[in-house]
Amino acid sequence: MLAISQSGTTYHYMNWIPSESGPLVTHYGSIDKNVENPDKIDEHYLDVFDSILNLIDIDEPICTFSLDSDDLLFSTCYRDEKIPDMIEWHLSQSIDSKLNKVVDFYHYNFTLDSEQVLNIGVPKFIRNSFQKNMNILKTKLNGIGIGIFSAEVGARQWMSADKLTSYLIWKVGKKKNDQFLYIENGELVSYFSYHRTPSGGKLNWCFGDNKSIEKIIDDLMQLQDAKTDKFKSIDQVYIYTADGSIKDVQSFNAMGIKNLNLLNPLTILSNAIDESINEYDSLGLAETGNSFGGVDV
Repeated sequence: MLAISQSGTTYHYMNWIPSESGPLVTHYGSIDKNVENPDKIDEHYLDVFDSILNLIDIDEPICTFSLDSDDLLFSTCYRDEKIPDMIEWHLSQSIDSKLNKVVDFYHYNFTLDSEQVLNIGVPKFIRNSFQKNMNILKTKLNGIGIGIFSAEVGARQWMSADKLTSYLIWKVGKKKNDQFLYIENGELVSYFSYHRTPSGGKLNWCFGDNKSIEKIIDDLMQLQDAKTDKFKSIDQVYIYTADGSIKDVQSFNAMGIKNLNLLNPLTILSNAIDESINEYDSLGLAETGNSFGGVDV
């Protein structure tokens, strides 16, 4: 299985095969590819896939891909079990009809108590491009994931996060603009972005439960001020970066936060690679988690 995740112009990749002891990593790395002509996005993605396939040289690869969330659209609405077409009605009222023709919308439920739904808009040209390129390369696309949501799948599959009552996926971003995905009792509670500053910070955007977000931000501020040694409102926190913000991750990891773990599959999975693994340099592989959905590790 070849897993690829996009972060800006960087594409992280990891290939694994099943073995008697579980998934075995055979290749991993990253490449950088700029979009030279937005009107020829098909050729761009073909170049990405072809370049990575040439690096790993495997027969009949099966791929998964995790999209950069910056290329997608996010919104929320309420669902009503008694009105099956509620979400479609909401989208028709709030989104331009021309947009509906070029974007596919997918829905991710928040907790049942909230009755909220997270709507994720994926440009149709991306799906069409992948289908076209898979045919050219004679390769199968097994699934498409999204950034931190793919990392959340990885936390469950690699580190058994789903056995916890609550956990937080923390994606450290450029210029201290981070993303957080909070799960409680197996349900999505909140998804938000926060800009860290020495004196506190500010909320960039948020979806879901505001109270849980306030508690998480308060924990973060307490940790930055060295007033506590753990996140008090969460059982476990999994931290990673996909865009090279390694120094920030190293800084938080060096603080000795009791319930903080690096989210790196290479620290868990067996591998056939004859070299030492840098647990920080390979953190971008966290977003290859959608490749492991339904796989026992």
